[in-house]
Amino acid sequence: MKSKSLKIATLAHAVYKKCECCNRVKDIYFKMSVLDAAKANYLVGDFDLCKSCGQNFGDILNIKVSTENVLNDFNFSKT
Repeated sequence: MKSKSLKIATLAHAVYKKCECCNRVKDIYFKMSVLDAAKANYLVGDFDLCKSCGQNFGDILNIKVSTENVLNDFNFSKT
């Protein structure tokens, strides 16, 4: 049930502010949403996480997290 109630999302752009896990001012790469424990339908709260804390929580919860963005579609032709 842990992975259903805790979800980690990678932000589109890093934000420089305090990590709510380690309390250091760093680039924030992840937002961990906390959903209600009963059915995981309602948002209870969230945490802003730096890269190392987000990756650590991902490892603990067995959730794949990444800060890399891979471009899948690319061509040299003009449109």
